[in-house]
Amino acid sequence: MGNSVQILAKLARNAAQIGLTVNSQSQSAVVIENGSNDLTISYVNASIASPQGGIDPNVSPYLGIGIGNPGKLKLKSAINTAGDITDVLDSIIAAKVLALMAAMANNILLENSDAGFAGEIRGHEDLIGMGQ
Repeated sequence: MGNSVQILAKLARNAAQIGLTVNSQSQSAVVIENGSNDLTISYVNASIASPQGGIDPNVSPYLGIGIGNPGKLKLKSAINTAGDITDVLDSIIAAKVLALMAAMANNILLENSDAGFAGEIRGHEDLIGMGQ
């Protein structure tokens, strides 16, 4: 599982380096200025109860596909007007934030403020089969 604090800190630094305004940064979220539709990046922990792939967790608790699952990144918008992807990706800033997140190789969850729209973008192809 990835270290969410370091991942979010890196996303905040990368956003600032390309000229985006980071409104706030904590151990659980990064908020990026996007006009009236600020974007919140957070980390969703992987939910893996035991190793996958036929490994008996009582015999070999640290083996099997799934144990190293990096979790997911979530991009949440501040609005919920249309109930579709345009609630989240409504500007070039939002597209830049999505590109920053995609560089992390995690799956990306997209969601508007009331979860009326939710979608998932698959992460790096080498992570397919890692439990989620």
